Amino acid sequence: MDQRYFYGLLFVFAGILVRIAMHFVDKNRIKDEVETKLGRVVSITWNPFGRGWFFERGERHYDVTYVDRSGATISTSCKTSYYTGVYWADGPRLAEPPPRIISRHLCGKCGYALNVEWRACPNCGRATELA
Repeated sequence: MDQRYFYGLLFVFAGILVRIAMHFVDKNRIKDEVETKLGRVVSITWNPFGRGWFFERGERHYDVTYVDRSGATISTSCKTSYYTGVYWADGPRLAEPPPRIISRHLCGKCGYALNVEWRACPNCGRATELA
């Protein structure tokens, strides 16, 4: 009878150890996914009752906060398992091109908006030091 409890407790202890090991494997998988495609990880926390947890078997849910390549902080949730990879709750974030910044330089004489490539103001002819 004591041996039966021993094997039961050993089985429960082994299950807990596997769950702890999978937590670290999941965090590394999510971190790799974010750093290769999205940006830099700020935090990854386990969310046992995340969106869609009720009918999912063998998948673990995490809340992820990261800073994307444009500098914005994004908080989202994802689910992962050993065989399926990382699925984001909000869908995949596509790499967005960096925002197009229009350089606005004004002519010191007439106030005309100048492009960086111009050597002189087309309005008044004053030479610029931009190019």
